[in-house]
This record gives sequence, structure tokens and C-alpha cells, in this order.
Amino acid sequence: MIDFYFAGIDALLFDVAVTVNDWCVDPAGEIDGERAGALLAAYRAARDFTRAEKEAWPVLLRAAALRFWLSRLYDFYLPRAGELTHAHDPEHFRRVLEARRARPFPLV
Repeated sequence: MIDFYFAGIDALLFDVAVTVNDWCVDPAGEIDGERAGALLAAYRAARDFTRAEKEAWPVLLRAAALRFWLSRLYDFYLPRAGELTHAHDPEHFRRVLEARRARPFPLV
């Protein structure tokens, strides 16, 4: 079971984009094709992607990376007293966002 509580409430494919950007990247933010392919194939086995989702995929990958970069920037530079979350380095998701802008990963 995966708890996407902090990812937000949005389209199903947004959660998949969040997962690919977090679990299927190397330290430079580049997508590991083997891991991403396995994740997407497993998802597709339960529910295939619609044509609209396939078209929106590159935008959702960038949106997911941007959302996590901004939230990490906020938590890192504006920590809230008493907050139980750990402030992660925002640079990781900046690299992920730059990689998604430069090299979109196809949803096939």
C-alpha cells in the first residue's frame, strides 16, 4: 500500500508522476528507464492509461517535480516550529524538474 497523503489530491496520473519522480530517478534527477518501465507496466496491468493521460504525461511529470521542489523550498527556508516533518534538501527536486524540462520521459 502506498500512502500519497502529502502528495495532494489530483488526477490519478499525478500520483504516478510523483512516484516516478521520487522512486525512479538517479541522484542527477534522470529517470531510470528500467525502474520507471517496471512501475508503469505494473500500474498498467491494473489500469491502462487513457489517451488524454498519455498526452498530459510530460506536463504532469514537470508539475509533480515543481510541486515537490516548491514544498521542499518552503519547508527548508521557512520551517514551522513544532512541525514533525523533516526538511529535505530542495536541490534534489530542482534537478528532477530540470531533467523533466530537458528530457521528457514517454508514457508508452
